[in-house]
Amino acid sequence: MPESVAAEDRAESAAAAPAEHWRAPAALGLKSLAGSCIGIVIAAVFFPLWVAVPVAVVLAVWAAGMCVRRPAVTLDSGTLTVRLGAVTRRVPLEEVEAVVLEQGKVLIGKTDKTALSFYAWRKSKLDSWLKVPDISGDVAHAISRAATAAAAKNVTDAPAPRPKKRQASPLLALACAGVLEIAAAIITRVSWPSPAMTVLGVIVALAFGFTGVGTLVFTFWTFLTGTRRKTAA
Repeated sequence: MPESVAAEDRAESAAAAPAEHWRAPAALGLKSLAGSCIGIVIAAVFFPLWVAVPVAVVLAVWAAGMCVRRPAVTLDSGTLTVRLGAVTRRVPLEEVEAVVLEQGKVLIGKTDKTALSFYAWRKSKLDSWLKVPDISGDVAHAISRAATAAAAKNVTDAPAPRPKKRQASPLLALACAGVLEIAAAIITRVSWPSPAMTVLGVIVALAFGFTGVGTLVFTFWTFLTGTRRKTAA
């Protein structure tokens, strides 16, 4: 009994820890702005007008969101909040099953067999050149400690968790992205009076096509792997 009480006291003290917040540097917003500008130029040059306009609007909104609402990670009140521009994901800490750190990327495995991943904040050599800090280790360890404390707090008084259905929305979003990339490859203009523009158009179309096919293959592989694991369980 004393050991159980001590464990509960430790869990409560850990759960009562002050909120932790990490915010991305302004360099990431500027990088997103530059990337969106390049994407808008490519859409305006190589896509039909009826496609180029909505693509440009989406890229502009994304860049504005990344600049105005910079990416951030927050641990507060038993909830993990990950913000990437206009997109915000909230995960209760009791639903965090595993935390994996992989080359600057933090992967959060959830009890419903879905996952959430993000970079904090360094992703590529360009980020290193821009002096973007790599705080993925600090963030991953903080999330792991908070999830462990939440699990210890709920293990004694919480009812047995009911099995949750596997959510297919992330995979569906990936599949849609792959289809859109393949569609972009098909509608990319590759016939130009200038040989240089023709070669550039072919390169852009191939880049979209290979990326789309790779995205679809990864989506189907992930879906089949998850289905087999669920059947084996």
